[in-house]
Amino acid sequence: MPIARGIFDERGDMAAGAVVIADHQTAGRGRLDRGWEDVPGRGLLGSYILCGELLPEHPSTAVMLAGLAVLRAIGESCPRLADRVRLKWPNDVIAVEAGGPVKLAGVLVESIFAEQELRGVILGIGINVNQREEELPSVRGGGLPPSSLALMGHGGSLPHAGYAPVEREDLLVALCRTLDDLCAPGLRPSAGAVHARWQRALYGLGAAVTAHTADGAVRGRAVGTSAQGALRVQVGGEETVEIHSGEVIVNWEGGGEG
Repeated sequence: MPIARGIFDERGDMAAGAVVIADHQTAGRGRLDRGWEDVPGRGLLGSYILCGELLPEHPSTAVMLAGLAVLRAIGESCPRLADRVRLKWPNDVIAVEAGGPVKLAGVLVESIFAEQELRGVILGIGINVNQREEELPSVRGGGLPPSSLALMGHGGSLPHAGYAPVEREDLLVALCRTLDDLCAPGLRPSAGAVHARWQRALYGLGAAVTAHTADGAVRGRAVGTSAQGALRVQVGGEETVEIHSGEVIVNWEGGGEG
């Protein structure tokens, strides 16, 4: 992402559509100041510059566009997974398994402002593609167990389920094409349509959640999202709290619309 930011700073709007790909990262970043671990040659690690004519209609839609693009790209490259891959608020891509969801990808968004005007967005997207079980990072507190597209090849993420490698280049092409469809003038859906698609793709709406925010823990039921992407949590009666950032733990066994 720093390299992508440097390209934007140098080229401005001429950087629209530029992509920076890493075969391996030693300083990968995730949400909440976490790292992103990978094994050389196994994942798809990219930073995608949206500016100029590709600039999102609203800053809040950037993470939604990225999540939808990853879902569609995985569906095109791995059709067998299309019905099993969903989104977890706010920025994770997961696969729904009989034993519970597993994490396949994450998104980190850097918005670039000048005099309070949005000038550019860098989408940092990391996808676990061909990692084997022993190459995956450990589960972080409250997080989902990681898996990879290859490990999902025959219906599961366990070692006995099989290992079916995926061509990273094909996935990259599909992701770039999908981002173009979602962002290019004349093709892109409205901000309202993006939000509607994104909310439909979220897994766990209706489930009990605990949101850890700067103001403390909020416990309730996830009932939807705002147009800006905040998670709406019903905490009792008719009271609804909007969660804009923080760590959300879902009680996956407690039901949900997904």
